[in-house]
Amino acid sequence: MNATRKIVTALAMFLLLLTACAGSRTKIGDIRTNPGEFNEKEVTVKGTVVQTYAVPFLKQSLVLIDDGTGEIWVKPVGKVPFKGEEISIKGVIKVGLTIANKNLGFIVIEGEKGQ
Repeated sequence: MNATRKIVTALAMFLLLLTACAGSRTKIGDIRTNPGEFNEKEVTVKGTVVQTYAVPFLKQSLVLIDDGTGEIWVKPVGKVPFKGEEISIKGVIKVGLTIANKNLGFIVIEGEKGQ
């Protein structure tokens, strides 16, 4: 009985840890609804590439992704993802960013650290 209890406890702890890791992704819809809460904070977003502006030989790109709750621009480091590809980006939210006279609204810049 004691061994069974240890196994059940270990399994419960493993499931709790797994749930905590899975919950670390931020929904794009949440960012768009409440941008002030996320500005300059580190987030992880995951979605399907909708549009890409890229300079492949420099491995630089700006990518619009959609996670089903909304769209957001991301700036990955060292990669140029293709339309239809699913990507995950961990970076800092910037609100009101304009690049090359294009207002991007919100963007996640990979590799930067938040407050």
